[in-house]
Amino acid sequence: MAPKLTLKRPSYRGWTFVIILGVVLAVIALIHQVATQDTDPVGSTGCRLEVTTDDLNVRAGPSQAAEQLDTVVRGDVLDGTATVTDGFRELADGRWVADQFLTPVPGTDCL
Repeated sequence: MAPKLTLKRPSYRGWTFVIILGVVLAVIALIHQVATQDTDPVGSTGCRLEVTTDDLNVRAGPSQAAEQLDTVVRGDVLDGTATVTDGFRELADGRWVADQFLTPVPGTDCL
């Protein structure tokens, strides 16, 4: 009779498994961190503005007569630019709002 051949089951308790598991978990953590990171915490223009009135009209141009495109409310934070024309501040997307109802978020540059 031939000798019985027994195969050893793989052991997941060895150092190789621990190292591989650690590397996989580190990669997952790095991917998660990059995915949840805000690419530019102060906005794409560096100027973040908080709305200080209940309802603020967003307009197509720097004028009361310009078409109203949207309304924002108190507490909304907008990505703005340093451009102010006739009392209206240009937003990053090219729309305009009355500057008197905006306050720069601390730590941003809106000059």
